[in-house]
Amino acid sequence: MRPAIRAAMIAACATILSASAALAQTELTYSSWIPWTHPVNTNIYIPWMEAIEKDSGGRITFKRLPKAVAAPNAHFDAIRTGQADVGFSVHGYGRKQFAPYLFAELPFLGESAEDTSVALQRTHDKFLADKGLYKGVHLIGMNMHGPGEVHHTKKNILKPEDMEGQKMRTGGVIPDAITQAWGGVSINQPSSKSYEILSTGIADGIMFPFESVTSFNLTDIVPFSTTVPGGWYSSSHYLLMNQRVYDSLAPEDKAVVDKWSGEAFAKLAGQGWDRINDKGREDLVANGNTIIGGSPELVAALEELNEGFLEEYYASAKEAGVDGAEMYKYFKDQVSELESTH
Repeated sequence: MRPAIRAAMIAACATILSASAALAQTELTYSSWIPWTHPVNTNIYIPWMEAIEKDSGGRITFKRLPKAVAAPNAHFDAIRTGQADVGFSVHGYGRKQFAPYLFAELPFLGESAEDTSVALQRTHDKFLADKGLYKGVHLIGMNMHGPGEVHHTKKNILKPEDMEGQKMRTGGVIPDAITQAWGGVSINQPSSKSYEILSTGIADGIMFPFESVTSFNLTDIVPFSTTVPGGWYSSSHYLLMNQRVYDSLAPEDKAVVDKWSGEAFAKLAGQGWDRINDKGREDLVANGNTIIGGSPELVAALEELNEGFLEEYYASAKEAGVDGAEMYKYFKDQVSELESTH
């Protein structure tokens, strides 16, 4: 073979190898403790992954694990220890660690998950980003699931006395406290058991966002829904990446992840929750379910309970070294500002 031809072939091979290296993919494993077909995944987490895959030109891809690597409340540690590269969890699952965020479970926070999610992210950025609450992991962002409401098998809960003796499946501290304060019986079962306990009469009602009524096939089981302005309660979630994995990304790939983090993620996730909550409510209306707002008496009674909830939150936030009252006011101001732009 002539030297010139050999040199040309070597140069061509080098070019191909260089191009292949440039196109080398980083595959990130994602662990989800809800099914991949769940509306939260199809409207929030899968679109987030797809946006990063697209904007990275295919350099970053995600492998959706067929089975969760850990229980929902163990996903922080699962991502920290590298059992998976990416996953989400709920602040309420780590009540001591995430005490400063627990105002996000309270009543009356807002009608739009987009507004409350962005407000929560801004509150984190202003007050909590430097507190070391996510040691060992890289925080992508956080969001809220929008207003949770009361859904019942036999009646609307229009005044506090209507809760007397009712067996309510409650999935959090605030729904549990409301139920018991008004004479109801709190049943603590995982959401996956909702259909079973409601259809068999073990529970009379449940507190859920509208999305969850339809996604858990409860549309015909709980035909009576009662709302209050801004919701009876809410919940906040966060998305994580393993810190070592994030640190190992090339600068251009970190930039893509960063583009879809923070407020951008909060907005995407909040819009997804609004979309699925709106769809859930529309489906209930189309099914002929009764959706009624709580009476002024009920709202006033819930406001009174909320004063106590706030005092408890302020105390726990103080123990965590933050000013809960200042944070809560800032959050509410941000929600009001965002609502005014619609």
